Amino acid sequence: MVRRTCLVVLLFVTTILTPLDGAQDIFSILKPVGSPVGSVGRKKLFVTRVGQCAGKKNLPVYVPDMRIAAHNRTSYVVSGEVYFRENIPSYRLSVAIKQCDDMRATVNCRPFLSNIVNTDGCALLQASGTMYGEYLQNFRPPLKCPFWNGTYVMGPTLVDDGLVKYLPGSGSTYWEVRMTGRIRERLMYCVVMQLNVRPKKSSSNRN
Repeated sequence: MVRRTCLVVLLFVTTILTPLDGAQDIFSILKPVGSPVGSVGRKKLFVTRVGQCAGKKNLPVYVPDMRIAAHNRTSYVVSGEVYFRENIPSYRLSVAIKQCDDMRATVNCRPFLSNIVNTDGCALLQASGTMYGEYLQNFRPPLKCPFWNGTYVMGPTLVDDGLVKYLPGSGSTYWEVRMTGRIRERLMYCVVMQLNVRPKKSSSNRN
C-alpha cells in the first residue's frame, strides 16, 4: 500500500522539516523575503535523486540511491533502504542547501543556506504531531533511536507536492539538500537530495 507523505525518506525529511525551537519548519526559511508563499496548485515537486553523498560510501550509514517510479500519470513513489553498519545510539544533524541552474552540473551550484540545523536527531524522531510522523511509520523496523546494525526498509511512498510552497523559483531552479549526521566529530552519514519545482501542465490545473 502506498502512503502519502510530505516528502520521502527517513533522515532526509526529518532533517528538513525540523521544528525550530518547537515552532517553525525549516523549509519556511526558504520563502523569498517580501514575496507571497507559492501556490501548491500551480506547481509540482520532482525528487530527482536521494542517496549517498559522492565519495562517502564507507560511512557507518549507507543510503543507496532511492528508487523513483511512476504511480500514475501525475504522481510517483519513492522507496529504498538505509543500511546501518554499526549501532548508533544518538547523533547530531545539520543541513546545507544549494541552489542550482542544472543538476547535471552541480559543481556550479551556489550556497543558499548553510548549517540551518545542528540539533539532536533522536529528539526529532521522538517528537509528536510532526509533519513527517506519518511517513516514518512506513519504515520497517520503525525508525527510532538507538539504531541497530541492520537494514531499515521504506516501502513505496507517494511524493506530495505540499513542499513546493516553501521553494522559490520554478522550472529552471533546482535544489540540492545535503544532510549530515555526526557523533562528536565523527561523520556518520551524508545524504544528498536533489529537487526541482516545475509548473504543472495546463491540463492538470483543471478541476
